[in-house]
Amino acid sequence: MAELRAVEAFEEISPVYDATRSPIAEATMDRIAADLRAQGIASLLEVGVGTGRVAAPLVARGFEVVGLDGARGMLERARAKGVERLVRGDAYALPFRDGAVDTALFVHVLQLLDDPIAAIREACRVGRRGATALVRPPVDGLPAPPEGRKDDPRRRVAELLAREGYDVPRGSYGPRTAEARVLRAVPPDRLEILRDEMVTEPLVERLTLLERRASRHFLHVPSEALARAVAQVRAELGDRTHTYRSIEALATWRTPPGPAAVVPPPTDPVG
Repeated sequence: MAELRAVEAFEEISPVYDATRSPIAEATMDRIAADLRAQGIASLLEVGVGTGRVAAPLVARGFEVVGLDGARGMLERARAKGVERLVRGDAYALPFRDGAVDTALFVHVLQLLDDPIAAIREACRVGRRGATALVRPPVDGLPAPPEGRKDDPRRRVAELLAREGYDVPRGSYGPRTAEARVLRAVPPDRLEILRDEMVTEPLVERLTLLERRASRHFLHVPSEALARAVAQVRAELGDRTHTYRSIEALATWRTPPGPAAVVPPPTDPVG
């Protein structure tokens, strides 16, 4: 049921999805393409293709790409970008034969799944060269993104809404933390760093998702309540910035994770 609700939420936010997410940098796309080619990959299935933000640039770079997603609205936008081979489905029962493509690719999708290990296992079945994922690996002992910090804007908005009685995710657990838990539970056979740089961003930029109602975790909150909380946090933050180390890497699992592999539950969850 949790993932069905997530699909429904992505249907709702699909019209504003691209406008509220930072585009994948051309340099990063070039590195992804170069790394895939170095592994002998020419065909791939992108699981959770979304609006085609990665699939379309890969098609333009000469790759044979099939995109799969559960949300029709996302698939429509991917098709509009020139991704022609699209399938509606889910990550746990990919409608393809064994070894149908060179690899099955996840792009910041594993943290959205209830059972990411099962999805990796299924991707290894379909990918002749295993499963691949664009991930943000753990940054131990170095400046990390704001998520989970007390001054994380989205965490602060959630706290204000919770005081008003709304059931919203709170705590110190976010997308990067979720990806790190997956990587620790099932270490990839290969982890190739594509981008490693220090980033400084205004903290108020993290409110964009909420202002455009593009965060699936806050869709049930009335617009006026959300706007009120966002305005208060914006005033609190002012022009404060946060500098952190941003890393993106391609993880590769050449063999499926064993049946005993388990991602432990978060101790302090937030979506």
